[in-house]
Amino acid sequence: MITNLRHLVTDRWHRARRGHELREDGVSLIEMLVAMTMVTVAVLGLLGELAADIKQQRTEKTETNAVRLASSSLESARSLPFASLISLTGTSTTTTAVQGVTYTQVTNLQLCSATDGPGVCTTPATGAPETARASIDVSWTNNGTTHDVHMVRNIANDGTTTLSSGISPLGNCGGSGTTLVAGHLALSPSSVNVNSAGNPTQSVTATLTETGLSNATCVPLTWSDDNGAHQLSMTGTNGTYSVTIPASSITKSGASGGTIPFTATVPGTQAVPSTALTIIGAPTFSGNCTISVAGLPLSTITLVPLTRNSLLAASLACTTTNLSKTDSVTATYASGTSTKSVTMTSTDGASWTGSIPSGSAMVKTGTSEAVTFALVRASDNASTSQSATATLS
Repeated sequence: MITNLRHLVTDRWHRARRGHELREDGVSLIEMLVAMTMVTVAVLGLLGELAADIKQQRTEKTETNAVRLASSSLESARSLPFASLISLTGTSTTTTAVQGVTYTQVTNLQLCSATDGPGVCTTPATGAPETARASIDVSWTNNGTTHDVHMVRNIANDGTTTLSSGISPLGNCGGSGTTLVAGHLALSPSSVNVNSAGNPTQSVTATLTETGLSNATCVPLTWSDDNGAHQLSMTGTNGTYSVTIPASSITKSGASGGTIPFTATVPGTQAVPSTALTIIGAPTFSGNCTISVAGLPLSTITLVPLTRNSLLAASLACTTTNLSKTDSVTATYASGTSTKSVTMTSTDGASWTGSIPSGSAMVKTGTSEAVTFALVRASDNASTSQSATATLS
């Protein structure tokens, strides 16, 4: 009996032991399956991020290649002589394969006016400054999506400038604008006298202040005068651009003077600040100078040698333009064997008066006395003259 009981207990213990081991083995298998699942999910997540990163890198690389193609085409256009460049006006399409990607490039070349803003291209007037506008569009397909790069550059015609004296013309005036706050164009001096050739007596400096302007290498300054259209580059930094215009490059003839408009075109914007240079015309007599009394009575002082003096004073009068009261108007006449001079005066620079005193010695013979009136502007020594005749009696 005891032996049988011992066998029963031993058998039950072994059975219990084997069940416990089986339960431990089952728990270990479940844990392993859970761990494998978590690892798989993590790896799949990393693979997704890796694939997205590879896709982004490929997109950036294809875009870089497109920008490089467009920039290269614009640089090639800029290196051409202007006459050769404008012979290529129109639209052309080319394809280029780079690293397994096919790029389609559409080039549009237009001839525009130098003052045209972005998106505007007008035919330049004859003799006016010209600009070739090169527009490049490069498109390609990447991962089923079409991408596009657009670039534009204005290339000015250096040959249209009429300026000299070592001043560089417009050249390659590139750049772009940002949000513009204010713009002001000023000339110094703002008014000038002109000589007999119609040129100012001094150079003129143009200065543009443009708040918010960035990345501009130069700003075109244009104007038109008696010799046609002209153009110069204004250069500078930090929103201030300037250029000095030689006096020989500005022409406004005529005694009446007038104004010459100047315009600065800000690259990449529609901003076109403008101002005007006031031209003070050449000084002139605005009418005939007069001598009164009309006919100077004479008295003969001696016969040998003959000397004749005026019995009465003669009043002299002239009117002028473009003179100030500090300038000079004089009258001269023959007095015997010498020449006498009368200084005329004015209170406003327009009306001038003087007199030949009574008792003045006049010409020896004849019945008239020639009087020459001359004016001189002190600021530039511009001068002119007019003659009149006094009848002697």
